[in-house]
Amino acid sequence: MFTRIARLCGLAAVLGCLTSPAFAQGGNATISGTIYDQAQAVLPGVVVTATNEATGVARDVVTGAEGRFSMPTMNPGTYTIRVDLPGFQSQAREGLVLRVGQETTLDFTLAVATVAETVTVTADAPLIETTSSQVGAVVTDRDIDSLPSQGRNQLSLVQLLPGVTPNLGDLNAGEFEGDSFTSNGQAAANNSWNVDGAPLNQTNGGGSGGQVRITLDSTAEFQVLTHQYTAETGAASGVVVNAVTKSGTNEFFGRGFYYFQNEKLSARDHFLPDDDPEPVSGQKVLGGNIGGPILRDKAFFFFNIEGINQAGIHIHTMPPEAAPLAVSYAAQQVVRRRATFLRTDYTTGNHNFRFSWAREPKPSIGENFECCQTLDQRQFEATYGDRMYNVGWTAILGNRATNEVTVSKIGENRFVSNMAMTDIDPADWFTDGWLGSATNIGLNGRDQFDIGSNNEYADFSTGLSAAHNGRKNTLVGVKNIFTFAGGNHTWKGGAMYDHRQGWPQMFGNNTNGTFVFRHNTPFNPANAFTYPSEFSILLGDIEFFSKEAWWNAFVQDQWRANDKLTLNLGVRWDYQELPSNQKDAFAPRLGFAYDPTESGRTVIRGGIGKFYTYHLLNARANLVRFGVFSQAFQFDPGEDLSADDGVIPSHACLQPVRTSGGLAAISPACRAFLTNLRSSLQPGAAAEFINTEPQLDTPDRVMAYVWGYSLGVQRQLMANTAVGLDFIGNRGRDQMRQIDISEGPAGPNGRIVRLTAAQFDPDGTLIPAAARGARFQRVRQNTISDDFNSDFDSLELSLEKRYSQRWSGRMSYTLARSNDVPARVSNDLDPRMDYGRSNQDNRHAFVTSFSVTPWRALTVGTIFRAYSGYPINETIGSDVNGDRDNIDRPVRGVHDLERPILSEVDSNGRAVRNGIDGNGTKLLDLSLQYIQNLPSGHTAGFFWETYNVMNWVNLGNPTGNRNNRNFMVPVVAGRPIQMQLGVRYTF
Repeated sequence: MFTRIARLCGLAAVLGCLTSPAFAQGGNATISGTIYDQAQAVLPGVVVTATNEATGVARDVVTGAEGRFSMPTMNPGTYTIRVDLPGFQSQAREGLVLRVGQETTLDFTLAVATVAETVTVTADAPLIETTSSQVGAVVTDRDIDSLPSQGRNQLSLVQLLPGVTPNLGDLNAGEFEGDSFTSNGQAAANNSWNVDGAPLNQTNGGGSGGQVRITLDSTAEFQVLTHQYTAETGAASGVVVNAVTKSGTNEFFGRGFYYFQNEKLSARDHFLPDDDPEPVSGQKVLGGNIGGPILRDKAFFFFNIEGINQAGIHIHTMPPEAAPLAVSYAAQQVVRRRATFLRTDYTTGNHNFRFSWAREPKPSIGENFECCQTLDQRQFEATYGDRMYNVGWTAILGNRATNEVTVSKIGENRFVSNMAMTDIDPADWFTDGWLGSATNIGLNGRDQFDIGSNNEYADFSTGLSAAHNGRKNTLVGVKNIFTFAGGNHTWKGGAMYDHRQGWPQMFGNNTNGTFVFRHNTPFNPANAFTYPSEFSILLGDIEFFSKEAWWNAFVQDQWRANDKLTLNLGVRWDYQELPSNQKDAFAPRLGFAYDPTESGRTVIRGGIGKFYTYHLLNARANLVRFGVFSQAFQFDPGEDLSADDGVIPSHACLQPVRTSGGLAAISPACRAFLTNLRSSLQPGAAAEFINTEPQLDTPDRVMAYVWGYSLGVQRQLMANTAVGLDFIGNRGRDQMRQIDISEGPAGPNGRIVRLTAAQFDPDGTLIPAAARGARFQRVRQNTISDDFNSDFDSLELSLEKRYSQRWSGRMSYTLARSNDVPARVSNDLDPRMDYGRSNQDNRHAFVTSFSVTPWRALTVGTIFRAYSGYPINETIGSDVNGDRDNIDRPVRGVHDLERPILSEVDSNGRAVRNGIDGNGTKLLDLSLQYIQNLPSGHTAGFFWETYNVMNWVNLGNPTGNRNNRNFMVPVVAGRPIQMQLGVRYTF
């Protein structure tokens, strides 16, 4: 540990000497500019003072010999900027709004003083940042307050920007958990979420929103970067969100609010039969906040608390032949959320301190309960321990330097279980009472074979869900960043340590077993045609401990080469413990911003950079769980299609018994077999258990990275309107996939031949001597290969109208193409065969929004968005080649005798991956709010929001499984038109 710390600090020190400049990142902003006299000669020695108008906190710098000044590390807010020099007339600019992550350039021209007076003007910050090469924008406090946001989720507004696509697999993106986004061809796991300068990524490494959701009423604004971020930002190649929270001011303020929505304010679901009553649904949001001074001009606080009770309708359409085991019905997903947030700020002299804390318990029933599942398939998810602690210290070091220290800790206590593994009474699952007490009881002294198995039919599922997992994870981050503004250079350097651990992580999915059927007819032991084709069950340990450390250091320089050209130069070093061969992950970044006319109205920007991504915490856990000598084993005898021919499968575990409710259950013969197998997994067994389906690491594994490049132009059309056009490209390299190294060529029957350890591991580096004689069923190895290279290109158009003349608006359009190789390929001998459209390849995305105040205090806000949709992968629906992966695609002349192939086919006649265009999505949301002024500066607000105003039917992508009855037949749809009413009181 000491060696790594010394190495990191040494690298930071060396690079600090070579350093090249910085851009305002995290939760900060920067003001810079030049002071001239009337002859346009620069003026040194000018005192520039920035005073936060809300808090009274002031900061000043003095211009150098070149007449320039720079104030990095400024808190976002509204400022008065004053410039003073003896013998010259003082100037002040009031109402200057500094946004998060922005770099604002302000030049002043001072006249010779004739009388002692100050010229005061009110002016907005420049609309275009002529010194930034990054691609992105800021979602402002006005956007948050005036635009519709279903589910009160501020992250839904991320989709206002070009290059960003919400998870279209979630047809209700923008609702409570609609916070998963892809950007420029990168997976959601490659996103980075930051609050007040500290990382808030999910503790298991995923990128689906922050670990603790910071609510709308706690968020001041947030910056969204989609490309060409500077060396300060790393461990990400997708969306980077830098949010800042609200803080107190010198005046006490607060608000209370209540929002209401139910089924009477909504249209009927598209798939709900006309004669069926509509289930209870909707949401209630109740909360409030207060902020103000602790010590005027020095110390402030802000506190917010709110609760969301939500019930969403899911329509479950069952095939007629599934009756009476499964019949169509409507049910609810219930979420109870309690979010609490506190922030305090303290300024003394040249030191600013900040502390913020958040906690969010969030239990729900019906998680992932969206289509074609019987009621007993419901899952319970409890996230009781989502929490955040964030401490920041900013020191102003003289006239030109600042130093920022951030220490943060986030964590979660989470479990997901089927209903039989919780203490919830299924007859009383919708009441408010179970919220705080529901727990995971697990097996609770029962044998796992007695719980009841999951039954997966071709077009529906029944029995108990296979879900049973959880984690107690923490992420501790320590970051230090030093900034020095010297003349035409702004230097920045820093380092960060990030420790993640799962203590423990529970991987118990499928401990109750899953039967898979290739039809929809309920299982009948007397009918051989109804028997299952597959069975699997997880045996052995389910709790594992994982930990991981990330290290990084960076230096960067923002160099004003001249009045037209700014260069953003930097290099970043990333280190992760898990990749065995990754020691020197250096990521250079080069960007430029060129103002051809020096008017501040046009900028040509571009750059190229290398962006590393970290392997997730679960990658380590899987290697521990499924090693060659393992105490956990996913038993699966393989697919047996005998039932298709009316023959009962031969394996005892494919010969279930039927319960009184009609479900397939583990037979006594299978139970005896599994009991013996499980016993061999336990410590102290007569012989060490050999896992015949291990997951192995590769000795030369490195971190994946993306080469990203961009070129664009932004032009200010009018005083408050700008248009931008950017070409974006990403090239993914050193990507990791799992390859079955024991897969050999296909034999005469078309089934693959399994290789022995001597064949797939001739030098004995992977399989220990004691296991080399085993008959392996499948050996998956983490592999790095050029075969997995990915490619993305897009053209992104943006138009922004800043609020003026009572209205503001945005418009964005993205034309994109994204190709990659999936996590598991259909042919392990030729992985490049699966190169094609990525699962998130959305070709066209159009989003527009506006907010207008047409009359008095009435504000109208609207968002329209349209997406062409994700592609559909056409598969056969069975394991044709016997490789234990059910992802084979149809071949012309072989699989199209009864049903044509809908995808394009390659030169071998095989359907290409993701060869069918999916269904698009379009939504129009509208909000109306009226604010009534009350005495003493208080207000009362009345809100009416409507989502999917046109009641468009947004059908979800149908299954591409040709064996399913619902092949290419949609069975789910997005929400119909819904309305929400609300009231708000402020003081």
